[in-house]
Amino acid sequence: MESEQKMRSAALKALTIAFVLLSLSRLAYSADIFSKQPIWSSGTARSGGDGIARFIDFDRDGDLDFVTSAPNPKRWVLYRNDNGKLAKQPFWESHETTDCDHIDVLDFDHDGWMDLAATHESHCTLYFNRAGKFNVKPDWETGIIANANQIDFGDFDGDGDFDMVMAGGEPVNGVALFENTTGTPAQKVTRKLGHTEYSETAIFADFDDDGDLDIVAGYRGGKIVLFRNSDGEFDDGTVVYEDKANPWTQRLYWRDLDRDGQFELYCAKGPWGNRFGASLQLIKQEGSARMTVGWRSSGKTAFHGFAFQDVDNDGDTDVIAADYAQGGRLFLYLNEGGKLANEPTWSVKTSGPAHEAVLADIDQDGDLDLAVGCRDQSHIYENLSGKGSR
Repeated sequence: MESEQKMRSAALKALTIAFVLLSLSRLAYSADIFSKQPIWSSGTARSGGDGIARFIDFDRDGDLDFVTSAPNPKRWVLYRNDNGKLAKQPFWESHETTDCDHIDVLDFDHDGWMDLAATHESHCTLYFNRAGKFNVKPDWETGIIANANQIDFGDFDGDGDFDMVMAGGEPVNGVALFENTTGTPAQKVTRKLGHTEYSETAIFADFDDDGDLDIVAGYRGGKIVLFRNSDGEFDDGTVVYEDKANPWTQRLYWRDLDRDGQFELYCAKGPWGNRFGASLQLIKQEGSARMTVGWRSSGKTAFHGFAFQDVDNDGDTDVIAADYAQGGRLFLYLNEGGKLANEPTWSVKTSGPAHEAVLADIDQDGDLDLAVGCRDQSHIYENLSGKGSR
């Protein structure tokens, strides 16, 4: 009996030591995933907007160039990537514009060249890439919309081109469609969706897995509303989740992190409304439109945006979170067997409130580097891990 107890005790000690060593090795690895200081910065005192970071291979030379915003006057700027290093001066600058709120990269006209789509909190624009060149003025823009918030693009009516959905405040006061029937979206709202309330975020997502694009939107009062698409027509909306304690949802993302074929909804909770608010992963329930919480960040965070990619090269998708409160921080949450870690594995203090983050292999060394757009300026952090360092 005594011998058996000793064996159990020894086995328990061995397991404890192994767990501690594994944890320490993982922490040692994670502590230096990215450089502590940026390897490149735009160097402005104000960004010209809330903070922009996007990668684009605008010239199709195989490497990723960088788009952000600049002040005095407010404008979009594009920095060329030359042998893995970003230039100090922009290659292209747009004409002066209003507040640079967001910019997205997509091949809108399906010509093989990546274009730019922007929101300015007063209107929305498209800059078309003409074989590696952009005009300084937008090629398409809406009329004035006092509170133009997030835009997203998708072919909701199945006619082969991109339509635009926009979340907005007054005068739209909700979610609106700009249908594409001429090669570009309409310049005025063509359809207003059901729920009438200030909306900050709206995305296309095939929520019910029927092959067409529904719309999911977040509202100031805390409701997440699903608008189902049936043959190009949307219903009046169904509330899938409501968060009265932390109502403000800054950005929505539709991702399948655990690769089970069922996408989850990620809600980045910005610092407006309440100063802090736990960001959420919402999971669909079988037989119900209502969603439940699968993961929740710390209540002392105010994430403005997420980036989703495999940071540690283990084959699954991790999450970078950009925090707009507490002066700005970046957090890395690793995906562990299809579930996000409860606590961040890595974080860094940024120079200002962090608006959004993106990941890309800038130097083509096999790992993902990190860019962040902050309220003051944008930065690049180098990935130090490397594929062969683990």
